[in-house]
Amino acid sequence: MTGLHKVLRVLALAAASASAFPAGIIPPIFQNPNVTGYEEFAISAGDIKAVFIPYGATLKANRWGQSRDIALGYDDPSTYANPTTHAPRIGSQIGRYADRLTNASFTLDGITYNTTVNLHPKDAPELNVTFHGGIGFDYRNFTVVAHTKDTLVLNYFSPDGEAGFPGDVDFYVSHHVKAPSTWTVKMWATVSKNTPLLPTSHIYLQLNGYNSSEPGMLDHVYYMNSKKYQGVDENLYFDGQIIPTTPGAPGDFTTPKRVADGFWDARLCGGGCIGYDSVFVYEPHTKTDVVASLWSPASGIRLDMSTDQDCVALYTCGELANNTAPAKAAHGGGFYSQYSCILFEQQGYGDAVHWPNFGVNEIYGPNRPYYSESTYKFSNIP
Repeated sequence: MTGLHKVLRVLALAAASASAFPAGIIPPIFQNPNVTGYEEFAISAGDIKAVFIPYGATLKANRWGQSRDIALGYDDPSTYANPTTHAPRIGSQIGRYADRLTNASFTLDGITYNTTVNLHPKDAPELNVTFHGGIGFDYRNFTVVAHTKDTLVLNYFSPDGEAGFPGDVDFYVSHHVKAPSTWTVKMWATVSKNTPLLPTSHIYLQLNGYNSSEPGMLDHVYYMNSKKYQGVDENLYFDGQIIPTTPGAPGDFTTPKRVADGFWDARLCGGGCIGYDSVFVYEPHTKTDVVASLWSPASGIRLDMSTDQDCVALYTCGELANNTAPAKAAHGGGFYSQYSCILFEQQGYGDAVHWPNFGVNEIYGPNRPYYSESTYKFSNIP
């Protein structure tokens, strides 16, 4: 067996993806004279290498040291500019506020703020949602502020009032790699006035690299140190409940099992659906504890995750249907199929600004800067 070699290609963060920009807004990656649409920023350490580019998001590895493309993305960068193919936010940096913000509004310090409406539940078009920050970080251009052999730091300044949120937010994200095969993502921000913040990353994975001779993502094995999840109604609105998982029931991954086991419980994705689209609450942990693991018996790739965040949004690609996301040539071309991939969004509680019963504070301000840290370690299973 040769040494494990990995090539991690992660979107040069959100905005650089030439996303589905609203009418009148030119994709800012092409406005930046210092960054072209195809410029690469590589970092490496030992047996792990990461290449950040303005399009796509790929991570290649397997237990034989051969090259496998295990993260979803697009070969043609112009695909990110299409409103339909941008919708999954493949590879994007999410912000200011991940997940669904109920009623596209919130009240803070006695003032009600109306945020950008960019989602209506399919069965309740009269309801408004701000999803992943509305016109959020995934629409914006990040500036490369530091680039060394093993580290890349990017910055985006979000002005007061952007997408309806208060306060200037000076946001940074750092990607750092080290041996053996470890990738750490740090996010931090300073804020000019009180505002909710819930950023996360949006990297879709399939540990077999869409090898047609091997089982798909549903046969991946998953472990998660979580015994409860956030309740939602049939429209996937958070309902303010924190619901214990029943041992052995769908959503309980405290004992490792196939992702497909219990996949058919609609309570974990809203109404009229199957699969996972849920925010799970981790048990108490430190930022170095492994809170979740995913591995493929077929490819031999294992991913161990640790984070200082309270929760993870687990999504199994239920909306990748109807030919909405063109697959890379490395993944066989055509289109990515429904339930063929998995996404882990390390984050705080979703919609917590509306639910004081959660007992968490996701409001940041001049005296309370934002910080988060998540680490992903890749290895071979025996």
